[in-house]
Amino acid sequence: MTILGRLISLFPLVHFLGFSYFLYLTAATHPIFIIASLAWLYLLPLLLNQIHNFFYPLKEESKNLQSKEYSAWWGNHQLQYLFIIVPQFEQILHIVPGLYSVWLRAWGSKIGKKVFWTPRVEILDRGLVEIGDGVVIGHLTAMSSHMVADIDGRAHLITKKIIIGERSFIGADSQFGPGTVIEPRSKIKPKTRLWWRGEYQ
Repeated sequence: MTILGRLISLFPLVHFLGFSYFLYLTAATHPIFIIASLAWLYLLPLLLNQIHNFFYPLKEESKNLQSKEYSAWWGNHQLQYLFIIVPQFEQILHIVPGLYSVWLRAWGSKIGKKVFWTPRVEILDRGLVEIGDGVVIGHLTAMSSHMVADIDGRAHLITKKIIIGERSFIGADSQFGPGTVIEPRSKIKPKTRLWWRGEYQ
């Protein structure tokens, strides 16, 4: 990317900060509450997720939904839930170059360098995603590392990593389910649907 390209990529950040500054001038005289609200929104769930994963690590598995055993996935999912139902809270992170990758890493994703995200990408299970260097992910791409499947007549929750190899190009409006593996340097057509179909091993 050229120097100009890098400079202009900072414009959304400058634009947003200018807006925030003028908003602050017209808001209450206690900006600490703005900081506290942002920390509550973004940092608290990350901290709780770290504690939760220490005691209940997220892993690939098949779990009978009728089991009374605690599901690590469920707790992890609830901590992320607000960002799923109000995706704009995550989309705004794209204003700062590279921040969305940092955000996903904080949730446990393995994200390579120079990954290009469009603002409308949706990732439901942030701790079960691995993406290599230089991957381009198109508009409206969705990734879910969990699904419910019928196994021997019983409903099971399947959790399995989604892995996208380096230098891959993911076309717009693609959907990847648990266990999806994209080989390095692949070119995935728009509207591709890849979902787990085999027996869980």
